[in-house]
Amino acid sequence: MKQRDVLKLFFILLLLIFVGCSSTTNEEDHEGEDALAVLSLPQGTAVSLNGRPLNVIATTSIIGDVVGNVGGEAINLTTLMQPGQDPHSYQPAAAELTQVAQADVIFVNGWDLEEGLVNDLASIGENVLIVPVSANIEPLAFGAAAHDDHEEEAPVADEHDHTGADPHAWFSVGNVEQWTRNIETTLSSLDPENTAVYSAHAEQYLAELADLNVYAQEQLTAVPAERRVLVTNHGAFGYFAHDYDFEMLGTVIPGLSTLAEPSANDLTELVNAMRSEGVCAIFTETTLSDQLAQTVANELDSCEQVQVIPLYTGSIGPAGSGADSYIGMFHANVDAIVQGLK
Repeated sequence: MKQRDVLKLFFILLLLIFVGCSSTTNEEDHEGEDALAVLSLPQGTAVSLNGRPLNVIATTSIIGDVVGNVGGEAINLTTLMQPGQDPHSYQPAAAELTQVAQADVIFVNGWDLEEGLVNDLASIGENVLIVPVSANIEPLAFGAAAHDDHEEEAPVADEHDHTGADPHAWFSVGNVEQWTRNIETTLSSLDPENTAVYSAHAEQYLAELADLNVYAQEQLTAVPAERRVLVTNHGAFGYFAHDYDFEMLGTVIPGLSTLAEPSANDLTELVNAMRSEGVCAIFTETTLSDQLAQTVANELDSCEQVQVIPLYTGSIGPAGSGADSYIGMFHANVDAIVQGLK
């Protein structure tokens, strides 16, 4: 082969490699953009009820509480997950799936929070309206609440560096205000005869949410700026940190899901980060064991005492706990965070 032909072949190969790399990069960029897309609110049409109430399904206990506040007695509400159940690990029983298939509308969180339900919901078909309550909300990317000064120290190993939209939108009261509007719009479109009822309920609940946000802002002023650093069980508090000016230093379980598992290196990096920043509190979850958090606490020799404090994350509390509603759980979390950090 002549030297000129060899050079021509060489440049063709380089061009193919360049085009292939560019194509892969563009595909990855688009995938990232899609993962952070704002969810759309599906359009519902009036249901022929013949005197019966709307059959409404809510997936999580938190969503169920908000839907119940808007729908009231005008709907027949079934909540799939009971207080204390983790939405990431929940698996529906056959009877629950039968209820789901017979519903007029199903309210889900969005961004695949309910990991065990995704395939089941996709198989239900087009006869049931599935509405993400997080529609019209600008999602945060996982890790968006981490402080720039600590980017290189973030105790999340590369293999666990989950990207995409953070589904834990309810840790922003403003997002739950949007949930309320989405639920009102959907219920009114399906059951226009009760539009005034849904509107009045939503207006009342929005006023309660506004009061909740004021309460949180006032209580959190007791935490000085240098102590506004959170270490949590998993990456659920990004919206809270964003709204109330906290730094997310790290998590015991890496990523957005409680189904992830930390490596020994993950835990070691978290201990080192906490030691470096002088953090002596770990906020765990009422729906999960705190065993891993206790392991981290036992390794943290830079604190006289490490507080391991449970918070309500993927579920409201049991009846009578004071946290058996969305507003109650948010109150309880704010109070616990203030006590743990002030």
